[in-house]
Amino acid sequence: MLAEIRIRNYALIEDLIIEFSPGLNVLSGETGAGKSIIIGALSLLLGDKPDTDMIRTGADTALVEARFDVSGHLAGECSGLGIPVAEDGAPQLLLRRRTERNGRGAAYANDSGVTVAALQKLGDRLVDLHGQHQHQLLLKPEVHLDILDEYAGLMPERQKFAEQFRAFEAASAELARIDKELAERKARRDLTEFQLKELSGAQVKHGELEELNRERELLQTAERRFTLVRQLEELLSEQEGSITGLLGAAGKALAELAELDPGLAERRPVLTEAQAGADDLWRELVRYREGIEFSPERMEAVNARLFLIEKLERKYGLTAAELPAFEARLRAELDSIELDSSRRDELATELTGLTKYLAAGADALTRKRGRARSELEKRLKDEFEALGLGKAALSVSLTRTPDPNGVYERDGERFRLTPSGVDAAEFLFSANPGEELRPLRKVASGGELSRIMLALKSVLSQADPVPTLVFDEIDVGIGGKVAEAVGKRLTRLARAHQVICITHLPQIAKYADRHLLVSKSTRGGRTLTAIRPLDAEGRIEELARMTSGAAVTGTSVAHAREMLETAARSRRD
Repeated sequence: MLAEIRIRNYALIEDLIIEFSPGLNVLSGETGAGKSIIIGALSLLLGDKPDTDMIRTGADTALVEARFDVSGHLAGECSGLGIPVAEDGAPQLLLRRRTERNGRGAAYANDSGVTVAALQKLGDRLVDLHGQHQHQLLLKPEVHLDILDEYAGLMPERQKFAEQFRAFEAASAELARIDKELAERKARRDLTEFQLKELSGAQVKHGELEELNRERELLQTAERRFTLVRQLEELLSEQEGSITGLLGAAGKALAELAELDPGLAERRPVLTEAQAGADDLWRELVRYREGIEFSPERMEAVNARLFLIEKLERKYGLTAAELPAFEARLRAELDSIELDSSRRDELATELTGLTKYLAAGADALTRKRGRARSELEKRLKDEFEALGLGKAALSVSLTRTPDPNGVYERDGERFRLTPSGVDAAEFLFSANPGEELRPLRKVASGGELSRIMLALKSVLSQADPVPTLVFDEIDVGIGGKVAEAVGKRLTRLARAHQVICITHLPQIAKYADRHLLVSKSTRGGRTLTAIRPLDAEGRIEELARMTSGAAVTGTSVAHAREMLETAARSRRD
């Protein structure tokens, strides 16, 4: 409930404090006194876009503050937005918004800075404002289903449905996670098996790459090596004047010389050993030549093997020497990968049961909504007639959103399922017979729209969660019997809500629980708006003015007294 609002430097208001009470609060006064300015300031506080032109001349900053008594779900929503709410006594919420002429500004909730979006969210739950400054929760289609279900008494059933829906979502998310994990593990296993098979088939050995490169080099030089070996064989032993032959002749000459000079005898082994060494080398070269391989097939095999190893090196980003160790790691990893799908099977069974439950629950909610819709439309029709809206009609449209991936299926088509079931609701309105029903949010604002809202609020008073309702321009274009009906409905609505109403009609003002008079005065060459609560005599005087205009007569005063007495009797009845 809105307990108090303070407005400073806003339009004609210099500094104004207004206290409100439970029940029906009426604001009246001369045209132009500033009644709608007060509503504009409240709209600013609740998140409307600021207009720097509304800052009072001579001031740089406008400030609007309001104190709300909150409890229950409202206190919970404040906590959910990170706004502290005092635990001692009745929980209260102090909203404050500052607007500067340079375009800057700030918003606070219980002295904690909040965003405009958070302010708007709070505003939607605190105040429902109807008139020139629109702040109307009922015009938002996303809440229409909540209102219908509240009216039908379906919220406990819907809460149970939502719990099962959350369980379904949790199980679905876990199943998706397990499926993803199993798919990843299967892909990893398949990849590991492929890699292991590839490396096992290759059978790369330690040092094999070096050996293959050496062998390839020998195969590539076989012809040249054969030629060089033959040259050495001929030089060493086979041609005339070969090295072994010359060393043999030199040995004979040295032996003969040593017989002539024994001092040279000790040098004879040099030539003997040289001749033996040359002969051994010749024999080794013969064997080497015989072992030289001329094999294009072997060269092709070596090149193919080298190509395979190099390909594996590039593929796995490893050297040939590292491949055997990587193969061993793959073998160990494959042994550790297990595909256990037992939990998946449990979840699949659970989801099957939840899907059946949700489908049956959604069908039950749809049936009950259909019955409640018919009853609601009939009651609204009666309200519209009493409020002077002629043959206007309001219909509740229930639709379903197609979803090819939805778990709810009927008649071969799938639909989106939500925590509230499968239905989406929107209020449609037609002002006259034969006119097309259109979304309520597209209906023109003003007195007609305010009366539509009053009818809705009257019918839905117990279902509407917003504690404070503000009506501006509700009396535009009405009078007499319709005005009386509007006043009575505001009184009835004020039993379940705090109602604030700006009116020019005494038929409405007479039902006020608290009557506030808005006036305008001039001081120091500046125009000021003021407001004061009226006592019993003040109410009689104001009702008389509202009845007869500026010239208050004895007759109008007597009539005003009679109006208040009539209103009091009506309340008692």
